[in-house]
Amino acid sequence: MKIFFMLFFSAMVSLGLLTIGCSDVNSDKGASDSNSDTDSDSDTDSDSDTDSDSDTDSDSDTDSDSDTDTDTDTDTDSDTDSDTDTDTDTDTDTDTDTDTDTDTDTDTDTDTDTDTDSDSDSDTDSDSDSDGDVIPSSGCGKNATLISGAQSIPVNGENRSFMMRIPENYDNSHPYPLVFAFHWNGGTMNDVDGGGSSGYTWSYYGLREQADDSANSQMIFVAPQGIGNGWANSGGRDTAFVDEMINLIENDLCVDKTRLFSMGFSYGGGMTFGLACDRATVFRAVAVYSGAQLSGCSDGSSPVAYLGIHGMSDGTCTPDMGRGLRDKFVANNGCTPQNPPEPAGGSQTHICTTYDGCSEGNPVRWCAFDGGHTPGPVEGGGDDGARTWTKAESWEFFTQF
Repeated sequence: MKIFFMLFFSAMVSLGLLTIGCSDVNSDKGASDSNSDTDSDSDTDSDSDTDSDSDTDSDSDTDSDSDTDTDTDTDTDSDTDSDTDTDTDTDTDTDTDTDTDTDTDTDTDTDTDTDTDSDSDSDTDSDSDSDGDVIPSSGCGKNATLISGAQSIPVNGENRSFMMRIPENYDNSHPYPLVFAFHWNGGTMNDVDGGGSSGYTWSYYGLREQADDSANSQMIFVAPQGIGNGWANSGGRDTAFVDEMINLIENDLCVDKTRLFSMGFSYGGGMTFGLACDRATVFRAVAVYSGAQLSGCSDGSSPVAYLGIHGMSDGTCTPDMGRGLRDKFVANNGCTPQNPPEPAGGSQTHICTTYDGCSEGNPVRWCAFDGGHTPGPVEGGGDDGARTWTKAESWEFFTQF
């Protein structure tokens, strides 16, 4: 009888898943906190937290999550817009890995808002990756040799440098998202890493603090150093630099290969756009702050999730330059073309619009603000990395995946 019951129970379980330059790239305004930028803006981003955290568990799952709880639970998630959990016990789960899965559904209707909220619906207790499995890198399970701080790597006969930040509680069995943050013209990797005069709250355009404050969305951050403090990407040498960094990091640290992100301001935005064009199958999403096509775009036909943030009175990289980058990915992502609303001069507000009709998993979001060439505008006027709304937008955009 016991053998029959065990066979019956086993059978039931098995039935149960991308050069036009800015008007003057040498006059890029960096964050107001940068030490080496000619037109330094006062960009020291705000403390903003998002409500949507992505699951970066050590476990790899598509539609079903298997959580190791203090109670033994079997969670079966149906991961569309809502989750139905069937637990062997009816209880409040306390996961040993503090596991909160987040499924963020980005609305495809146009939304106009003048606050830091994007139109996303967050369901706790859902899958971390909205469209696929976590893919652990070869560094998972290894004893890491890379540490937080300055690093260097040879690339085609040149010695290239970068800064990186690894979570303090790094776990080599947990695949982490990997975020590249590119400095502006005249800026440095230290400006991005240190956050300038705003310090930690503006480190990596404000994402580092938000990741560190999140129990389930810890990230690995990289701030590359451009040649001559810029990103001309001559002969693709900066793209090759990125390729080598990815190879080094993924082989040494535990990275989720499905969640690589890039962001940057001005020249750094141009570099991020170039990667969106040429490495769309490598990067899951990008955030381009006040960018232009400055670092090339040799391919640019594949979709990638795209967030554009641009000032309507930007005299360095004009609004039309930013709109052109955006519209390339409106087309690549199959979105319905439109002329999204933008704030009037003097309003000191911002308006964010999510495009309709984009291919699944490839949203396009455009945030226009009444202001100039800066990554850290503040609602009501000014530039301040400690109070800007932009870091919340980027955080929410990246963590939906």
